[in-house]
Amino acid sequence: MANIFNFISFIFYSYLYFLDPDHKMSQYYKKPNLTVLSHFKSIVGEENYFDNIETRWSYAFGGINFQKKWIPDLVLIPKTTEQIRKILKIANKEKIPVTPRGMGTSLSGGQLTPYAGIVLDLSRMNRIIKIDIINNYVELEPGVICDDLNNILKTQGYFFPPDPGSSSVATIGGMVASNAGGIQAFKYGVTKQYVLFLEVVLSNGEILKLGSEVLKSVETYNIKDLFIGSEGSLGIITKIGLKIRPLPSFRKLGLFIFNKIESIQNIAIKIREKGIIPNILEFMDKSILKAIISYLKGDFLNFPEGYVLIIELDAENNKVIKEEFEEIKKIIDINTPIFTKIAKDDTERESLILARKSSLPALSKISPTCCVEDCSIKISDFAEIIKKIEDIPEKINAKNLKVAISSHMEGNLHPKFIFNENNPNDLEEFKKAMEYLYLKIIIPSGGSITGEHGIGKVKGEFLNIKLKNNIIELMEKIKRIFDPNQILNPGIGKGDKRKLILRRDARILKNYKGAILKLNCMRCGFCVKHCPSWILHNTETYSPRGRLSILNGLVYGDLEFNNNIYDIFHSCTLCGLCVEKCPSKVNTLSIFEKFRGILHS
Repeated sequence: MANIFNFISFIFYSYLYFLDPDHKMSQYYKKPNLTVLSHFKSIVGEENYFDNIETRWSYAFGGINFQKKWIPDLVLIPKTTEQIRKILKIANKEKIPVTPRGMGTSLSGGQLTPYAGIVLDLSRMNRIIKIDIINNYVELEPGVICDDLNNILKTQGYFFPPDPGSSSVATIGGMVASNAGGIQAFKYGVTKQYVLFLEVVLSNGEILKLGSEVLKSVETYNIKDLFIGSEGSLGIITKIGLKIRPLPSFRKLGLFIFNKIESIQNIAIKIREKGIIPNILEFMDKSILKAIISYLKGDFLNFPEGYVLIIELDAENNKVIKEEFEEIKKIIDINTPIFTKIAKDDTERESLILARKSSLPALSKISPTCCVEDCSIKISDFAEIIKKIEDIPEKINAKNLKVAISSHMEGNLHPKFIFNENNPNDLEEFKKAMEYLYLKIIIPSGGSITGEHGIGKVKGEFLNIKLKNNIIELMEKIKRIFDPNQILNPGIGKGDKRKLILRRDARILKNYKGAILKLNCMRCGFCVKHCPSWILHNTETYSPRGRLSILNGLVYGDLEFNNNIYDIFHSCTLCGLCVEKCPSKVNTLSIFEKFRGILHS
């Protein structure tokens, strides 16, 4: 009888969900009542409990198009595993959604809250507990930032190899949750290859220790790996054990430009056939190179237009690097590059690496919105698929939408769609482009709809098309084993077949127009950890990105000015560190000064 009742309940709530996409009439989940709220406040303390609209609003922004209805009910900042255990125990009993969040760098909306509920901001759980060089691992909390870890490991001659573009702000917890890779994945692989053990809190508050502190163990089923790449849908990760590697002593990097995309495919295949494994093998198309030349200027103004391939070798033996690089150079020369730049020292190397990591901010200068997609293909299909993606604007008859492509050359593509999210026609073109990319190109080619960013809140519909029903049902069963009430990060396509309503409503400027220079913040979060007021106040709201989110709400009429907003903007020290760290060069200092002037007048 219980199973029949659960089935009928699921059908009933699913019916209400589709009947009422804004969830105004009825919800599968509950909003926390006053008694429950008081319990949460007692667990984390008043200083780590936030239910005001300004804080909740600032946590509703991410790397995808803004969804006006996706505002959390509550933001909690836990500091210990025990606090998380208590929070989940109550949330599970009350059927309140819980969404874990690191620094909010997800490009697929993984940290956003379509069903409202609680955001667990784990950024302050950032202790490095142990560095054990002898046993080759580190133990840390999920809020530790990737580059911060590597800066410490470097002093002992070691490193953690995964290197995403957001490494300066990406948390290790987020990297485990999405199985992040980055520009060194061709040689060093992705995050799961370095995770030895995890401490995880399940939805009912049960704490699991998965994996082992030793480098080899097959004592149990490999349950640990289920949580890597699960995007917070199975449990909350509270401790992580990572395998580390010695830093290579020597490196050699070159940048090459070609007229033909086929040349780059040929080179990648020949390198594989030779058995040479570069630590960096990266591609950028003509559109990205053009944007980077305009963005970085300097020596880049001498670069011709074309398709770019960046190659780096690293090793303990400099002789091996020289020999292998000569082999690669022969392969490259056969394919007639139109430009060659070999880094002579670390300064030139960093400059060429910067070119690759600057692709997103460079493109964000072209239009207000740049959405980065993530998919994987066989390298033998590379040239054909790149051409098809380049043709998307023409295929869908787009008037404004543009496309640019970068790729890690193990076959992980990052198409970037450039448009204005506040233009209804542009939004429609973006929707068509997404559908064309996955339904006409990636899925028919046998590719994967995500390589490292995750399904998030934007790709569930494509996952249901890509996979067979028995796989979808199996993932749903796994999800219910660990999270029977489906409270953990609901809306993630894995284990959750419900279709999210992506409204993509265009918005119209209403207030404070004089305060706006350019609100083209790409929401990357590179500014956050350097901000003195964020460090002091603990929340996203007091970061430069958070203030821009609030200003966004004010100018479009979604937020009303109040004394709390006055205090948030006046807590800014105007130190200018955010301007210095912003890849898009958004002049936050000038914007905040101008808005303060409006408030005073």
